[in-house]
Amino acid sequence: MDEAQKLHEAMLKEPENTFFSEPELRHIAGVESAADLMVIVQVLLNKSLVKLAKQNGELRFQAVDPQEAAKRSNMSADEAMIYSHIEASGREGIWTKTIKARTNLHQHIVLRSLKSLESQRYIKVVKSVKFPTRKIYMLYHLTPSIEVTGGPWFTDGELDSEFVDSLLTIIWRFVTGKTFPKVFQTEMSLSNNPLYAPSYKNYCTVVEILEFISKSQVTSEELIENDIRSLCEVLVYDDKFEKVSLDCYRSTMQSVVDLKEERMENDFSIFDSASFMASEEASEDVVYFDEYQL
Repeated sequence: MDEAQKLHEAMLKEPENTFFSEPELRHIAGVESAADLMVIVQVLLNKSLVKLAKQNGELRFQAVDPQEAAKRSNMSADEAMIYSHIEASGREGIWTKTIKARTNLHQHIVLRSLKSLESQRYIKVVKSVKFPTRKIYMLYHLTPSIEVTGGPWFTDGELDSEFVDSLLTIIWRFVTGKTFPKVFQTEMSLSNNPLYAPSYKNYCTVVEILEFISKSQVTSEELIENDIRSLCEVLVYDDKFEKVSLDCYRSTMQSVVDLKEERMENDFSIFDSASFMASEEASEDVVYFDEYQL
């Protein structure tokens, strides 16, 4: 095994994306002078197994995975340059106009290189919620950040209002069941909803709500505490929740009253209402069901 290969393998043993200073590499390679080190590093550079970068004005070295190096070796110089800028953008991605400005390449060359890299599945286009009209590129294997996708509330860059509304309803019912036990039983009315001792925990924490959502498997989206917190704050704004303390919420009585009133309106039936008979003076205007003909 030659010195270059030994150095590369030693660099790969460190955590991913580690940048090495020149003294650190000289220590790893077991050489004393910078000139001797650069001879070894040049071998790795020729094989695209090392990348150079500047941190705080100092030259740094980063190991490149052999598979990644093989990928780069098949690229043209223009493609490799564009790929490097896309790689540096991480999960945020980079706009085509920014790529052109940073590479100083002609528009035709940029578009041709992007098309080639995309066809080989080295990069991909993602839709940004912040900039829906821009074409944003990032590495093919990366997952866009929340800033780009808008989080679980967005699908293909569009707000999924039905998904949000359904989660709000599920969360409200779960917390309401804790705040007002048995309130959803058909025979239960607000007037005889039992009172509970002050020690009764009539609220839910964000963690408890998240656990309930996860166990219920009502969504395939992987939600986090901050997502649940945001939904709870929406319910607070709508006067359906009140905040008890940090990350603790309970339902408001008014939200339950509103639901029951809505049900009464939607479930109205002529058979649930009081009977009414017109006065004798207007009896000729009365039409009985058995006399009604279609």
